[in-house]
Amino acid sequence: MYDVEWKNLVVVHDKHPQYASTGHALGLPALRKIAVQHHRAHIASVLAEKQAWEQRVVGVSFDGTGFGDDGSIWGGEFFVGSLKDGLERVLHLRPALLPGGDAEARYPVQCAAGFLAHIEGLPDLGAAPFHFPDRYRASLQMVQKRVRTFETTSIGRLFDTVAALAGFTREITFEGQAAMWLEHLAHGAQECDPYPFPIVGSDLDFRPLLQAIVRDRMQGRDPREIAGAFHLGIARGISEAVLTLCETHQIDTVVFSGGVFQNEMLLRNLKSLRALQGLTIWTNSAVPPNDGGLSLGQAALAAIDLETSRA
Repeated sequence: MYDVEWKNLVVVHDKHPQYASTGHALGLPALRKIAVQHHRAHIASVLAEKQAWEQRVVGVSFDGTGFGDDGSIWGGEFFVGSLKDGLERVLHLRPALLPGGDAEARYPVQCAAGFLAHIEGLPDLGAAPFHFPDRYRASLQMVQKRVRTFETTSIGRLFDTVAALAGFTREITFEGQAAMWLEHLAHGAQECDPYPFPIVGSDLDFRPLLQAIVRDRMQGRDPREIAGAFHLGIARGISEAVLTLCETHQIDTVVFSGGVFQNEMLLRNLKSLRALQGLTIWTNSAVPPNDGGLSLGQAALAAIDLETSRA
């Protein structure tokens, strides 16, 4: 289309080996091909918007799915570094299990089976007030037998799990539907305290949060309050992790990107936290925070890679 010769073309693609775009890129007769990890590209998209090539940041990249360096499904990642020097993964959501892989993420109760398998003393989730369908029990058996079950650190799948506990037990019809439903539910909540979402080692531990939600639902707490306390808990957990990383690495700029940060309530909760008000917070504005902005981050990281290789 632009009369560019293949011998001069550098093609950049996602690191996931099974993406159609990756297969297409690998089949092109380009000069060079560069694979970029999904969540680093999200952070890089914000840095590219700001033209901040050397700025050291704490980057928070939350979404539903991305191929991780270790081959697992990432989606709740914290990075430290810069475009020029690289982005090091330093913290993440505690790994959970995803029965059926991310292709089955259209069923929130199926996601819930992989997260709730880590919780002891659960009630019968097929009974009131949860009314989980048979798919949950079948998914739980997959987890217990480790059949077609994959490790994930996805915050998006945690949102799906909480949506299922709050009442969204049907199949979704589009990506992010259960999380959007949960956010809408939270808008009707009265003022409440956040659920616990502590840092344990190098993980943000979802177990105390889910234990508290199950207990509150059993005791008849309004699902709107549960949704509100969940959003506050996620914001509080992020802020504590960010403050710890900023202090440890002597950084004062934070980047939020990835599809989860389309959630207006989550962003508002984060920006209202007094603990973060001394930091510079960057989010996407010229491109979307979801995968619609990914190619900008991929191009930025590839440009740095090319510049470094020429030096």
